[in-house]
Amino acid sequence: KGSILYKVMRMTKRMISFLVALALTVCVISSFAEGTVNMSAYRTYLETGEYPSLCDQWQDEFKIGVALSSFQLAGAKFAGIVAKNFSSITCENEMKADSILDQTASVRAGDPLHAKLHFYGADKVLDFASKNGIQVRAHTLVWHSQTPRWFFAEGYSTKSDAALVDRETMIARMENYIKDEMEHFNTKYPGVIYAWDVVNEAIDPGNCDENGYRKESLWYQVVGPDYIELAFTFARKYAAPGQKLFYNDYSTTDMAKKVYIVKLLRNLKAKGVIDGMGMQTHISVTSPSAMDIMTAIRDYTDTGVTVHITEMDISSEDPTPYGQMLLATRYRSVMNTLKFVKEKSGCDVESVTVWGLLDSQTWLTNSSRTCYPLLFDSKMNPKPAFFGMLLDDSIPKTGKDEDIQKAIDELGLESKEEKFRNFDDSISEENEVVVDEVE
Repeated sequence: KGSILYKVMRMTKRMISFLVALALTVCVISSFAEGTVNMSAYRTYLETGEYPSLCDQWQDEFKIGVALSSFQLAGAKFAGIVAKNFSSITCENEMKADSILDQTASVRAGDPLHAKLHFYGADKVLDFASKNGIQVRAHTLVWHSQTPRWFFAEGYSTKSDAALVDRETMIARMENYIKDEMEHFNTKYPGVIYAWDVVNEAIDPGNCDENGYRKESLWYQVVGPDYIELAFTFARKYAAPGQKLFYNDYSTTDMAKKVYIVKLLRNLKAKGVIDGMGMQTHISVTSPSAMDIMTAIRDYTDTGVTVHITEMDISSEDPTPYGQMLLATRYRSVMNTLKFVKEKSGCDVESVTVWGLLDSQTWLTNSSRTCYPLLFDSKMNPKPAFFGMLLDDSIPKTGKDEDIQKAIDELGLESKEEKFRNFDDSISEENEVVVDEVE
């Protein structure tokens, strides 16, 4: 037993066992959710135009959310789709600092420790959520981006070279800002907000201190590295009973970033000021892998926190039936993985939010590319991706060419030009608010 040959054989046996276990896990994930939902939903939709509620189908496992802006809810058809399919809403921008901080009112009030806020856009979204029995993820309190420089400046000055305030002044401004925002929404809309993204994107392994904290953040520069803990401490102080407090970030499956995030979560959890980890999940059709997603969720929940998938979209620049069916297989794979890791691994995954409703309004489209990453096209028709998120059996389990083409042929998508041949229905079209009545 002490021979080198024996040790080599033993190590080889262990490696083979590990690889077999890994392969079995992947196979189990890919086949786990058979028979879970309405297995003919897409075919029924193509025949009748009717489709099931996304959040109703997942009500026993996850809250299903969508990010949106108040102007979109002015369209009755858009609002009807949201009310039917989602049990959670996130304001895409209207609860961020630059949308609610009021520079003019702050200067007029003249209080160096207490900036003034307004809630025009966010209130419209919360009104809609409250009236329709939908809960809200509040996004986001403390972030280096979309927080105006004047909030850190002496006299709330908008001059680019204005002197920044000292640490104690900024801590007071932070606490009053968090207090005022939380108390406004919790008083006006009691029970509507179930989670707050308290700190967003504070970790950057490429430009960080020894804790991984992003050094170019004005929060870091003015307050210091303990600004994260302070933000959570204040949020815990003013949160309503039952509201969960989250750290939120992107690229959360990356190993280098994950090490820092886990360290942060453990520290904040030990101090009793955090409840959850927000995994943004802006991903592609090929990466990260299902195993990477599952491993990250396990690593985060092992710290004792809940996980929310907070900003999911899957980048695709291919509007053809093939490209969109491939996208649908990826949505199916991700939802299958989340269901597996929750039910079979015991991980606390509570909520899944898609970052936008319509392809024509995605943040991923810019001057250099057009993307089609979401669940509905620009005419508000559900795409194959919608049914992939339902785990519908008409959507292939894998992205193999033959499986994709077989599904397209069986569903007759190539012949349905008016809805499905090309999802590019003119990106500019959706700049106009739709006012169709909803049944």
